[in-house]
Amino acid sequence: MQPQPVRDQVLAVNVGRRWGAIAAGDEAEADVVLGAWSPWVGRSTTIRHFDPDRVAAIIACRRGETVAVYDVRPDADGRCWHWVGEEPRRRIVFHGAPSNRFAAQRGAPAPKWKVGEGTPVKLLAVDDVLQGAEKETAAPTRHAVVGQAVVTLGDSGHLTVSVPPEYRVTVTTRAPHNRSL
Repeated sequence: MQPQPVRDQVLAVNVGRRWGAIAAGDEAEADVVLGAWSPWVGRSTTIRHFDPDRVAAIIACRRGETVAVYDVRPDADGRCWHWVGEEPRRRIVFHGAPSNRFAAQRGAPAPKWKVGEGTPVKLLAVDDVLQGAEKETAAPTRHAVVGQAVVTLGDSGHLTVSVPPEYRVTVTTRAPHNRSL
């Protein structure tokens, strides 16, 4: 019996070009999100950008927002993914279902792609994604609204600043306050 692979990665995929087909009813959301993704680095056909056996979930991103999240799950044959297309540029289709584990990510800011970046996929660590989800669901102890910015101080002392894209943020530190005086 083969050991189960460690599923410690989340694949963020840019679905911006294909999301219109979902809105028009021409394609199912699951087909687009789980659909044929290239695992290859650049034009390589031997070096993979990601190991599909390590992918636990897929986050679909469009226009800076997470629009869908799917857990990778085995199909009836026990496979979590399969190859499609012809050699040497085959692609991977994952098997999965809408995620409960990562549901807090839906509507959250998506990873950013740079103009000209050659691949519509990014690899994230599961712990980073879950940590972000936990921060979102933790009840804040204090918050302030300044203009359109929201500053929140969580129970653990974690400070979160949420600003519109046109804002610029500068953070400075100051010397610790000497309370012995």
